[in-house]
Amino acid sequence: MRPAPLLLGMLLASQAQAMEALDDSAMSSVSGQGGISLETSSQGWSADSVSYSEDGRSLNLRDVSNRAANGGASTSSSTLDVEDGQLQIEHAASPQVLAVNNIEMDGSSKSFGAFRAFYTLGATLHLKGGGASGVSGVSIDDSRLSLTDVTFYYRDNGFDLIVKGLSFDTYLDNAYLDIVNGGSGQEVKLNLGDARFIGTVGGIGLDLAHGDPAASPVTPNAPDLRDAGASRSFGRLSMDLRLGGSLSIASGGASGDGIRIRPDLNIGSSLFQYQDEGILRAENFSGTLRSLGGLTLDLAQDVGGSYAQVAFQDLKLNATLGGLIIGNPTNQKLGSLAIDLNFADDGARQNWLKLRPGGDPNSGAKGLTADISWNMANSSVSLTDNGNSMWFSGLRTHGTGQLTLDLTKSCAGGASTGCYAGTQSDMSKGNYNGHFDGLRLGLANIKGGYSFDGLRVGSSTAPLQGGTELLVLMEIFPAYDFTLNGQITLLPGGKSGDGLRYSADFYFTDARAAITVDENGKGLWLAGTNYDMHFRDGSVDVSNNGVELSKGSYWSKLDVADLRWGDRSTGTSLGRLVLKRFEQGSTLALSSGGAGALCVGGSGANAGACSAGGGRWEDRGNEGVSVKLKNVFVRDTAVESSSNGVATDEKRNQIVWETNRVNGAAGSGSQLVVDNFYTSDGNPSDPNANSYGFNADINLDVAPTKVCTNSGGSCTTVTPDPLGFAVNGRIHFKEVNVERLQHVHPTGGAVTSMYGIKVQNADIGTNLTATPIN
Repeated sequence: MRPAPLLLGMLLASQAQAMEALDDSAMSSVSGQGGISLETSSQGWSADSVSYSEDGRSLNLRDVSNRAANGGASTSSSTLDVEDGQLQIEHAASPQVLAVNNIEMDGSSKSFGAFRAFYTLGATLHLKGGGASGVSGVSIDDSRLSLTDVTFYYRDNGFDLIVKGLSFDTYLDNAYLDIVNGGSGQEVKLNLGDARFIGTVGGIGLDLAHGDPAASPVTPNAPDLRDAGASRSFGRLSMDLRLGGSLSIASGGASGDGIRIRPDLNIGSSLFQYQDEGILRAENFSGTLRSLGGLTLDLAQDVGGSYAQVAFQDLKLNATLGGLIIGNPTNQKLGSLAIDLNFADDGARQNWLKLRPGGDPNSGAKGLTADISWNMANSSVSLTDNGNSMWFSGLRTHGTGQLTLDLTKSCAGGASTGCYAGTQSDMSKGNYNGHFDGLRLGLANIKGGYSFDGLRVGSSTAPLQGGTELLVLMEIFPAYDFTLNGQITLLPGGKSGDGLRYSADFYFTDARAAITVDENGKGLWLAGTNYDMHFRDGSVDVSNNGVELSKGSYWSKLDVADLRWGDRSTGTSLGRLVLKRFEQGSTLALSSGGAGALCVGGSGANAGACSAGGGRWEDRGNEGVSVKLKNVFVRDTAVESSSNGVATDEKRNQIVWETNRVNGAAGSGSQLVVDNFYTSDGNPSDPNANSYGFNADINLDVAPTKVCTNSGGSCTTVTPDPLGFAVNGRIHFKEVNVERLQHVHPTGGAVTSMYGIKVQNADIGTNLTATPIN
């Protein structure tokens, strides 16, 4: 704007006094500039209650305030100007703190908890009229919104979840805000144009020792931490997302009043990274999120009380994680991982989430309960390795159940305010409710299942083929139906540095799992299965070697009523199977990079040596996935309980095969028992050493291989070499012991057939490639 040519100062002394012009000496010290500048100073604001009501229900924020973070007055500066037909706004403010001391629904005695957020807000906006139509609405160009220096505290029953080092920068260009006619009437539509979102999370931690719900952190940079482990973190996140598409908001929920949000978003050429000591990074992240019917938000009530419901009749999520690295940034890459998920209502199978105040009944009056229902139709997951692609095709899943989320503290170290001891650690007895320090996710009556049709290699329309059986070693079944109860409790910090620790208990009942299955549902099934799993002091870390999951102390019992061949329900029963495991120090490690170059069908470190040794040299490229499983089976040194001569200890390694049962009743037939098996390092000078374990090293690739067909008794080579799902494996251990092999009669008891079995120094290599038969 041009400087004003004249600035007059006027002094009004009284109604009777004339106005006087300022003299030249006074005028010489005054300069002018167009626009408006606002400087504000405030003690902040507060409200006893902020409520949102619809259809007779209400969501209430109690004791809400926004004040200066330093406890004094908050200041802000804003300028408004008009240049080149745009309204230009610059805003900057001193650090603030927003607090909500309770979040309730309809005056319930339970609540969602409380939160407090320290933040600094800034903005640069360039606005003009016109919108997408050029007639009405607002267009946004070359603008930025920033939220920096954020520390967020969520409080539940006196304990804090702390998000530190949080910052967001949103850049908007060629964006429009309009009121348009949508599919269900008028809606507010934000067209993102060329948007960019840059965000970081410095760390997420827990402070479990705050016993005073009224206590509050002093400053965001020096929080009032009471717990010795509160400085540990779940890890750091960073993202740089390039966004497009639109987001529309309309009135009216699934029924009556409410809100409907219709996303049509796309992400392109973006970066996502999680960092511990190593990294998980997608260097080229792209995808779409779209719902034609929209997501609805409603407040409602049923026999369980008031709830907020989020529902959607359809939702499509498509994402590609390109240039995926697991572990060291200089490592080989995994390739690219793509997901295509399609959620759609189908009769009684629907997609909704009902959020209720209060979590687990034994975790205080605060927290979160979510009733869930989901139905995912024909979807897929694909892996591209050196330009070769493989699809897990026809992925489907559905189910219902309830989740609870709480911050909890156990009484393991002695009773204290806010802790919960639990009364039963055996979930199979039906009343498991143990609690541990950490962020607890409870699982109640999750009834669901999943299945996928099979593998497709080369293209998404290639013939279906087998090969999924090769993943059963990692307990990934081609099909699985189950009812799940249990919990998993997380603590920040892994074995060292960032990461996470966990204790968990899962109890699967009424389960049916496929070991192998064809397109007609025929195969080998684990029917009538109960499976309980217990983890104590496990951890997950990302290091330069990849993602490593440690089971900690682990014990489980898999009880299969019928091992069926054929149909899952009516196939021939091969008998009952029981597998009990007791492990300490077992791990699963996942890293990017597959088998690389290797000798198939022979031995040799290079192509010449491989050929001379009768093998075939294959180079499967520098991408793929490597998995390392290590199971350390522990010996049970004393029998604590037994039945009919067979040990029934909970923590014991044991295999039971039972046949000739009376009406299918467990324990009524003849049994073969492999009892108390365990691993050992086989060291004569230290017979108790047991760290090497039972190892399975697996390299997964999508690669071409040699295939021949049997034609008249001769092998006819298929050309060109077909693509396949290639698995290069190695099984190795130093020593596996079996204390006894028993034969058991239902009335005559157990007889030990063999005692003290040892298998030593095994190292077995295998190379399998699954290709379609066509």
